[in-house]
Parts: sequence; structure tokens; C-alpha cells
Amino acid sequence: MCLVYRYYASNDTTNMDADQIIKKWEQCLNSGDLANIVKLYSDEAILWGTFSEVIRDNTYLIEKYFEELFDKDRLRVHFSLIRTRVYGGTSLYSGTYEFSYMDKVLVTLPARFTFVVGYDEKVGYRIVEHHSSLIPDNP
Repeated sequence: MCLVYRYYASNDTTNMDADQIIKKWEQCLNSGDLANIVKLYSDEAILWGTFSEVIRDNTYLIEKYFEELFDKDRLRVHFSLIRTRVYGGTSLYSGTYEFSYMDKVLVTLPARFTFVVGYDEKVGYRIVEHHSSLIPDNP
């Protein structure tokens, strides 16, 4: 299943559904919006990021990951495939996306991901788990 996204301009995430959290993540990454991308993660979230050897298991470490990532010139992400499964108040998104940035030339890196988005009555939907890794070259 591929998702059809609506553009979500508001920075208030309390009324977003799980699909909108994923779209907002893409928008925040593409615009370098550090404060709002970090807000999409639960206080207890775990991030195993594409560009890090460190597992990020608190808000401070997640913020540091994105600070470092946003140093890349013209950083962008484009989702190419998303598979969605829903279990009660928890949604799982797995698929592929491609990162790109400038480093004298355009660098493109295909990656795979899993996002787990859970519902919290106090704050609404938040990313509780995010794993991403580069897709290896064929042997």
C-alpha cells in the first residue's frame, strides 16, 4: 500500500494521525526543521539512524543526530515505497527512501526503513521506533 499524503503545514502535531506524522517527518527533513522533526519522536523513542553508528534512545541524542545530519548541503529525502500495517493504536511503516545531498557532486543513497508510530493520549501520535540503513550493493 502506498500512501497519498496531504501537505501538513501546521507545526501542531497533537491532532495528526499516524500517516501525517510520517509525511511531516519528510517535510521537516527536507526543510532542515530541527525543532519540529525532534517533536515527532516520543520522549522514549529509539532511533537507529542511517548515518550513525550510535543507537539514539533519548530526545537529546535524537536531536544531536539530526543536527549532524542537517549539516549536509541540500539534504533531501524521497519516499519511494511504503508498506503500512496497523495494530490497534500502533502503525508500522516499512519501505524504501532515498537520501540526497551535495558534496561537490550530488550524492544519492538508497535506504530502507521501519517507523513505528504509537498513540499517546497526552500528545497524540509519535514515532516510538525508527530504524534506517543503507541498501547494500548487490554482491
